[in-house]
Amino acid sequence: MRMNLKSNSKRNKVFNIKNIKLNSRNLFAFLISFSIISIILGIVFYFIMSNSDQEMVNSVVANNFKISDNYNYMKILKDSILSNTYNVLLIWILGISVIGIFASVFIYFCELFSIGFTISSIIATYKSKSIVGILVYLIPSKIVYVIAMYILTYFSIKFSYKIIATCFLNSNTNLKKEMHKYFKVLLFLWIVIIGISLLNTFVDPIFIKLFTKI
Repeated sequence: MRMNLKSNSKRNKVFNIKNIKLNSRNLFAFLISFSIISIILGIVFYFIMSNSDQEMVNSVVANNFKISDNYNYMKILKDSILSNTYNVLLIWILGISVIGIFASVFIYFCELFSIGFTISSIIATYKSKSIVGILVYLIPSKIVYVIAMYILTYFSIKFSYKIIATCFLNSNTNLKKEMHKYFKVLLFLWIVIIGISLLNTFVDPIFIKLFTKI
């Protein structure tokens, strides 16, 4: 009986929520694996759609690879900055809450899933020159955007965990100091977002025009 009590005590120590630690290396590995899986799911999802749905998506993709004669650079730049800023702010703000971990991961999944889905549609639309189309789609703005979202999601999860640890696990984390660091992440990524919007507005169209001439 005493042995059973000791055994149960050891198990309680093992499964005690206070023993849960967020390891930076494990979080890094998780997000990398999660990114790959999300993109693959997006790719697979396209191919299980009906033919009519695929044709509709393909037409949208084809239109996105066309640069109109009345291409309004300033309007597109403004819309891109607003859209990207909204996405960054949303994940950053969620990181200040106890639900930030799950919400940030979900939004990150949607972003990567969308990329995988678009890659599939490019393959189906452009066939033999789809590899070039994928590179045009990803380079340069989309790749930088994914990296920025990865960094943001990483720090959002970490900060959300620190809030949970402070509120429920009696952690001695200095949230004011951590908040200051977290705010610096937001400022840095907002500058990156401006750069991404500039690439998306002024550089991506150049690659698209070259691609459509192939």
